[in-house]
Amino acid sequence: MTEQDQRTVDLEVTVPGTPEQVWDAIATGPGISSWLHPTRVDEHVGGAFGFDMGGSEEAAHSTPQGTVTAYDAPERFATEAAWSIGTESTTLATEWLVATRDEGTCVVRMVMSGFGSGDDWDDEIDALREGMGVALETLRLYLAHFAGRRPVTVDAAARLGGPAEDAWSRLVAGTGLPEARVGERLTLGGTPELAGTVEALSPGRWHRAAVLLLETPAPGVAALVAAGRDAHASVHLTFFDGPGTDAAAVADRERPRWQAWLATVGSETAGQTR
Repeated sequence: MTEQDQRTVDLEVTVPGTPEQVWDAIATGPGISSWLHPTRVDEHVGGAFGFDMGGSEEAAHSTPQGTVTAYDAPERFATEAAWSIGTESTTLATEWLVATRDEGTCVVRMVMSGFGSGDDWDDEIDALREGMGVALETLRLYLAHFAGRRPVTVDAAARLGGPAEDAWSRLVAGTGLPEARVGERLTLGGTPELAGTVEALSPGRWHRAAVLLLETPAPGVAALVAAGRDAHASVHLTFFDGPGTDAAAVADRERPRWQAWLATVGSETAGQTR
């Protein structure tokens, strides 16, 4: 691997769908919002691009953070956006490339570059590599099961502190996730109602996560995450309407339950560190 390669996050995933379906998922605001974060994309070169990692769609639409630099449907989408670590800032370039592989599948490649230098930026590159690897698995699930459908989301977060590994252990204690394997059907214990199939487990240094394809309380995708140097824990649930299922009603019911549960995890952690 060259020095340039080491300072680039370069990942790819094979996904089901036509190039047009994949393009909708990776290059439009509603599409990206369906598997990553609430996102705004003005669909032309020079347009605004913004995202909100806290799950607020309103913030994503009111505070654009970057610019669209390429919009060549359905093959190439690129943006530039400000990115900071402490007092240091850079302009981070992200490029998405879509290539048809076999009938009914495409390869999505994501390349991020423009990072600063030094140990903190090295850690940031590793964290983004781990986190976006999990995100691309979520993209695959979205295209496999919910392509073109728009979600309703539930987000909850709490600062647990300490390294991600320790925060992850506290987050998932009693849920069954520590012993879970990819492909296993699991009903989580100790949390609000949640059951599905484990689709991805990330044991990264900076980003620990589990992704489930949900059956209960509604069709969708769940991500439980502990990430960062001073780790934050988060739960991101994405629900879709299904036969006999009103995703918005489910989200309204589940949102306060998950916020209360994660607040309890955070308060227990604070008590342990006193």
